[in-house]
Amino acid sequence: MSQLPQYSVVIPAYNAAKTIEKTLDSVLAQTVPPSEIVIVDDGSTDTTCDVVSRYGDQVRLLMQANAGPAAARNHGIREASYDWIALVDADDTWLPEKQEIQLPYCMPDVGVVHCYEIEEEIELESEAIDFKTLWKHNYIGTSTVVLNRKTLAEVGEFVEDRAMMCAEDYNLWLRIASSDYRIVTVKQALIHYTPAEGNLSGQFERVIKAELHNVDVIAGQLNLPAEMVHAKKADLYEEYAKALFWRRNLRLARSYYGKLLRQRPSLNSLKYWLATFLPNFVLGEPRTATT
Repeated sequence: MSQLPQYSVVIPAYNAAKTIEKTLDSVLAQTVPPSEIVIVDDGSTDTTCDVVSRYGDQVRLLMQANAGPAAARNHGIREASYDWIALVDADDTWLPEKQEIQLPYCMPDVGVVHCYEIEEEIELESEAIDFKTLWKHNYIGTSTVVLNRKTLAEVGEFVEDRAMMCAEDYNLWLRIASSDYRIVTVKQALIHYTPAEGNLSGQFERVIKAELHNVDVIAGQLNLPAEMVHAKKADLYEEYAKALFWRRNLRLARSYYGKLLRQRPSLNSLKYWLATFLPNFVLGEPRTATT
């Protein structure tokens, strides 16, 4: 095997005192260890910095006023010393062999190498993702990524607009997929992803607004045809409406089914829109998936 490239790890952290220790321990336990670990504290108000300081010179801690995860990642990438950047959020963890398995795919024409999350269902048939595949669905989790920083000189950094928060990673992957750089999928589950805490309905609203904004931004940047944009928005309305319905958030589900009916009318969507007016005791207990 040829010599593996050196890599930096960039971790954005905001009020991550309860989780970042496990994240750092998983990074330090890599069978191919990082050449540096850069943590960007994004204006935390808890003891995140105190926890990180216990690791001494094993990590480099940068601090900034709160500006969001995209700004924190950009800050860390700019300060990183190496051309390959492994990204991980401060509440996720890696399996020990993650980097050893991914790094052999880090070649000059590759923009991103990613793997699967342990908790997700594997759907991809190919090891290569093109724009069409990625436009259909974001298959790339941020904490699974090893990123070629040279790619950013061509496609740009993470978008720091807060309206894009929750979709800023997807926006970057789409721009990379539209470039001459390849996206490589390592078809192994090598990370544990931790869902964000907080109000589930609020998260859905925030994410779908960001995703819809991302569709408009990418459409403008890449001059995508109107029918492609129209279909993508309809897919998003359907995805989130269905998820909200089965979780029995009927008010929000009704809203998104209404948008879907205006975007792409169908008898099935009408059926579910009408069902949102039924009481919960008729519909049954909430579920996380249809059966």
